[in-house]
Amino acid sequence: MFSIESNKNCLHKLFCLSGLLFALLFSSCEKDEVLNEPVSEQQTVSSEIRLGAKVESPFLLRNMQRSVDSLSARSGLKSLTILKPTHLYVRFLPADTAQYERLVADTTLDFDPYPLDYQLTEGDSYHDPSLPAEAITWQYTVVPADYDLKGLGITCEVLDELYILDEDLEREDISVGDTQLRSGKGSGLSWKSVVDEALIQTGNVGETTLRSKWTPAATIKAYDDRMGKYIPLQGVKVRIRYFAFLKAYHYTDANGNVTFSSKRTSVEYSIEWERDMWDIRDDGTQAYYHGPDQKGKWNLNINTGTPKSLHYSAIHRALYKYYYGDCCGLVRPSKSLKISYQEGSDPDKEGTALGSTASAKVRTWNWIFSAIKIYGKGKIIEDDKVVGEYIQTVSGVFTTTLHELAHASHACRMSRSGYDETSQFIKDSWAVAVEWYLMLDEYRKLGISASMLEYLDDLKNEQVWPDVSRSIWYSSLYIDLVDSYNQGKYNDERPFDEVSGYTMPLIDSKLTSMKSYIDVENFVKNNRPSNVTYSQINNLLKLYKQKWEN
Repeated sequence: MFSIESNKNCLHKLFCLSGLLFALLFSSCEKDEVLNEPVSEQQTVSSEIRLGAKVESPFLLRNMQRSVDSLSARSGLKSLTILKPTHLYVRFLPADTAQYERLVADTTLDFDPYPLDYQLTEGDSYHDPSLPAEAITWQYTVVPADYDLKGLGITCEVLDELYILDEDLEREDISVGDTQLRSGKGSGLSWKSVVDEALIQTGNVGETTLRSKWTPAATIKAYDDRMGKYIPLQGVKVRIRYFAFLKAYHYTDANGNVTFSSKRTSVEYSIEWERDMWDIRDDGTQAYYHGPDQKGKWNLNINTGTPKSLHYSAIHRALYKYYYGDCCGLVRPSKSLKISYQEGSDPDKEGTALGSTASAKVRTWNWIFSAIKIYGKGKIIEDDKVVGEYIQTVSGVFTTTLHELAHASHACRMSRSGYDETSQFIKDSWAVAVEWYLMLDEYRKLGISASMLEYLDDLKNEQVWPDVSRSIWYSSLYIDLVDSYNQGKYNDERPFDEVSGYTMPLIDSKLTSMKSYIDVENFVKNNRPSNVTYSQINNLLKLYKQKWEN
């Protein structure tokens, strides 16, 4: 079980510091500047996977042949069967990102960045030590024996030949090869009998334990700094692998639980951070967590001991909520997305974004690079100079991802020219509102305390007022239409907001028709709730119009 104790006091201090008020919420955009949060005391802990002893799989061709020969000889008869490989255990070495994308485009195959026939330690990263650090590491998989290995144009090595007729090891109705015996007696050896013999001969099971079964299961949770506890992760793709080359997948339920069909051996658990509509990438390759090989339930509590995996969990939570969960009536993204996670900060010399969205890549199904990038660290700025970095909190990554998904949902509903013509003020103000709206819903449903929920709700009152000279466009424009707080009541530099009664789903339904200030003004006035006057609308939009015209 992977569980490293968290410093809860440190996490509590993080979200209670006043400097954190806006940075966690509105911390990302399309390569725009953002405020900085204080340095976190969380320390990055290496989670490199290490190779152990080599595993002898019963499904290697030579072992299955030995099983057939042994069963035949035991009957006093000689088999005519010479087995031919049904599958090949191979590894590919992509030369670049384009080759990697071409490789994994075949969704019938399942690639791992580590050998399949070795015992492995737990972790979320592995790189072949014989390769340069900047190179993409070997990708291991099993392919049908007739697979066109040269057709991809990618360096490939065949590591072994396999014989696998069916992943159901109990099939009595499948005969292995041409197993008619020379005497003409019998109808052949069944798949089950040959597998059982191979399991015993390779030492994977004993004769007395051959029929003993157990039920693999897992519970996946992740630490949340705002809740101060572990919360279940729903919709996580959990994989089990057994006898090196057989595998099965299931998704966790609302309680983070998943159960598989019974097995006769230990299983190797792992998580693949992907679904049919998204793929989380570790920079450019598949994000994963490799768990233990054991005969028992896997209880995974992801915490600050492995910041990368903890951040994956936060990205997953945002994706699941927006795509499959309760998105509170907002329009879900209609395209599948690749989300790249980078442990460092924005690589641009002057960039301070915690996330970014490439809108052109959102609108197409096929691309090389990820449409969304999430950074695990932010830059600390003093006197306009970068003086250090800080690790993003879990809630920071969660809300950053919501922000970028709002951009993605917006972009994939419009043509490229239409989205490009839309004011950055509108794009960023909408993403800010979605981030606020879905974040509040998430923590309300998690049962956060009333005082903390009020604190989160009040974050909107501490927003960055647009600084067009520095291309900062975050504003409370759309939040002001929904909420009942007047942020300009005691501050003449803020909008005088007596407007309320609009809804986020209503705004979202009209979003693509708003490209400029006049479009926003027309929307607000044409959809005026009965409790709102035109005078109140004009008072609210006065400062927004001034900013827009600068």
